[in-house]
Amino acid sequence: PSQESDQLALMRRVVELAEEQTRQSAERTEQSAERSYMNAERTLSVWTRTALSLMIFGIAVDRYGLLLRHEGWAHAGDGLLPGPLSTIGGVVLVVLGVLMVLTCGFRYLAYAIAWGHAHAWPRRHAPWLAFSFAMLVAAFGIALLVVLLAFTE
Repeated sequence: PSQESDQLALMRRVVELAEEQTRQSAERTEQSAERSYMNAERTLSVWTRTALSLMIFGIAVDRYGLLLRHEGWAHAGDGLLPGPLSTIGGVVLVVLGVLMVLTCGFRYLAYAIAWGHAHAWPRRHAPWLAFSFAMLVAAFGIALLVVLLAFTE
């Protein structure tokens, strides 16, 4: 009887350890999923920053044409407007930035919604804030396009 009770106690201990290991594994899986979501949010942030940089660079390219058109090169009657090539280059860069932030924002939102169906959201988190900021940057880019195109020759 003593040997049987020792074996039974050992088996109970093995079951307890297996249950504990399963619990820890589930916690690690959920932590890994949360890190995956946070990585997606960080990636959106990086792409948004890159898109914003492209848009600002587009403005610089457009307005750089003003510097090239000084008094000696300008024809009589020319206003202080950038040349058509610098405007085209600036518009292309701003459009590229807008497309980049729109694409990345919607891809992030699709991933976040799918992730939210499979996992519990981290505390004080939802996908709408990051997506909203990306869309605000896109709106900024569209406003820049209006300004660039409104002040062309």
